[in-house]
Amino acid sequence: MSVLKNANMGNFQRADLTMLTILAYICAIFIKKITMKNKLITFLLLFMAVSFFSCEKFSDDEVFNDKDANSMLVIRTRVAQVEGAEGTAKISYPVNVYIFDESDRCVYLEQIVSEEENLSLNLPEGSYDVYALAGTDAEAYELPTKENAVKDAVVALKDGHGHGDVMTAHNSVTLAYGEENTLTLSLERKVMMLESVTINNVPSSVTAVAVSVSPLYENIKLDGSYSGEKGEYIADLVREGESNVWKSTGAVYLLEAAGAATVKVSFTANDKIHSYSYLCPQELKANYKVNISGTYRGDGVELNGSITGVEWAGTTNVTFEFDETGESETVVPGGDGDDEPSGGDVFTGTVPEVGSLYKGCYVLMTDEVEKTATLMSPKCLTLESVENLETVIAEDINKLAVSGVTGWRLANREELGYMGENYSAIAEDFTSLKEEGEDVDEFMVDRVLYLFRNTDGDIKSCLLTNSSLYENSPRQGDILRAFTTVSFTE
Repeated sequence: MSVLKNANMGNFQRADLTMLTILAYICAIFIKKITMKNKLITFLLLFMAVSFFSCEKFSDDEVFNDKDANSMLVIRTRVAQVEGAEGTAKISYPVNVYIFDESDRCVYLEQIVSEEENLSLNLPEGSYDVYALAGTDAEAYELPTKENAVKDAVVALKDGHGHGDVMTAHNSVTLAYGEENTLTLSLERKVMMLESVTINNVPSSVTAVAVSVSPLYENIKLDGSYSGEKGEYIADLVREGESNVWKSTGAVYLLEAAGAATVKVSFTANDKIHSYSYLCPQELKANYKVNISGTYRGDGVELNGSITGVEWAGTTNVTFEFDETGESETVVPGGDGDDEPSGGDVFTGTVPEVGSLYKGCYVLMTDEVEKTATLMSPKCLTLESVENLETVIAEDINKLAVSGVTGWRLANREELGYMGENYSAIAEDFTSLKEEGEDVDEFMVDRVLYLFRNTDGDIKSCLLTNSSLYENSPRQGDILRAFTTVSFTE
C-alpha cells in the first residue's frame, strides 16, 4: 500500500493562469479590430485585465505548490545493518518523515504508519534533504510541526514519559524532470537498552536500593545528533521476596552516555544513605543492551555488567570494580548490625570440587564453610600493550568472561599465592581436561608471569614458580586469566 500526495492546489492555480492567458489573447485580437475612436474602451479593457492579474497573491507555500510536480519520490525505510548482529531489528512505527527543499524549508511532513507502507510523493524537480524519526510518538515527545521544523530541531521528551526505541535517518536526493526516484532511509538506533540492574547480598538492614547512571544525553534532535549532557537515570530496585537480592522492575531505553559514565549504588539503612560511585571503563553507546549486576561484600560493592547487542550491535562485557577508597561519596556500610556476605553470583546446589569444571570454568579454590568457589577462565590471553593498562585489562577480561557467570576480574594476591603453591597440580588438571576434549588453554608455568591486582589495587605480575612471588611491573607478553567468586545455596 502506498500514500500518494499531489500538488492539487498548484494544478488548480495553473489551470486558472491558463484560462487567463487565453482570455488575454482574445482581448488582444478584439482590440486590434476596434477603431481609434474606441480608445477609451481599449483602455478600460486593458485596465481590467491588469487589475485582475495584479489581485492574485502567492505565499511561499503557494509558490512551491505552483511549481510543476513533475517528479515522483518513493521513500522506503529499513534498519541499518550492523556487522555481527543477530536477527532482524524492528522499527517502532509511526515513522515521521520531514522533507526540506534547497532553501532548508520543510515542504512536507508525512508519516509511514506500518512496515507494509511506503511513502510516495509528487514533487517538483530539485534537490531535497529527507529526515526520518521513528519511536517518537506525539504522546511522549514534542515533535516539530511542518511550520516550525528545522533540521536540528530538538525532539524533547515530555514530562512523565520515558524514551522509546528511537531511530533516525537522513538522506539527500535530487529529482530530475519527469523522474521517478526511490529513496531508502537506513534508520540507526539512537538509544541503548538498560535491560536489568541487580544487586546481590544486600545487608538485611537496608530498606532501599537505588542505582544511577550518568551523565547521559538529555534530548535527541531531528538530524540524529544529541543535545544536553547532564541527563541521569535512577533505577529504584525492588527486593525479591525475603531474599537479599534487589532488582529493577523492567527494561528501559536511554540515550547514550555523554562521555565516561559513572554508576552509583546507594543503600538506605538506618535513615542514612551510603553511596558507592564507579567509573565505567568503557563507553555506554547507543544500540547496545546493558545489564548491571552487583554484589555487596561488606567493604564495598563489586559491580559487573554486560553490554549485549543481540539483534543490535554485537556483544561486549564490561566489568566494574570499586570500594570505599577513591570514588566513594559517603561512608561504607559496615560495623555493628550490618551483614557482611561475600561472593558474586549465587547458584543453587553444592560447592563443586577443586580441579573440576563448573559452567565451563575451572574451579580453583573452594570454601565449604562460606559455600563459595573461586572460578578461573578456561582460556588465557597475553598482554599486548601496557598503554592505557586498565582499559586493556578490562577489554581482555571481557573477552575471557564465560557466559552465564558474572563478576569477572583479575586474580587477587591470595588467589595468586594459591596458584603459586599449586601450579604443578593446576597444570596437570588443565592437561587432563584438554585430553578429555574440554575447550581449555594450557596452563603455562615455564618462564611466564601472571597478571594480578595487589592489595593496593595496582596491576602487577609475578612468576608462579618463584615462592617469593615478587611483584613486577606488567609488560607485554604477561599471561592474563579472569577470575570470579560465586556462592552456593542448598
